[in-house]
Amino acid sequence: MSDHPLPKTPVVSPQRLLEDLKDLAKQNPMATAASAFGVVLLIDLLPTRLVTSSVAIAGVALLRPVLFSLGVIKAVELCCAKTKTLEIKP
Repeated sequence: MSDHPLPKTPVVSPQRLLEDLKDLAKQNPMATAASAFGVVLLIDLLPTRLVTSSVAIAGVALLRPVLFSLGVIKAVELCCAKTKTLEIKP
């Protein structure tokens, strides 16, 4: 066995990410403004029809697996709920 402690896994939360982005924007406002301008320009150059069709295609492709997963989760919940109610107490 090694005496070294295991490294902690980083916890990523939306609130922490937002705080980090705010700190970065305060430290380097020109790079932040240039990045935001570049993202907006890229989004503006993309045709709207391409974006909406891509989102629709991805949504349709993911619909069956998501519904199947939700069905499996619900079946497991129902199965576990029935086994808990069938317990016999002495």
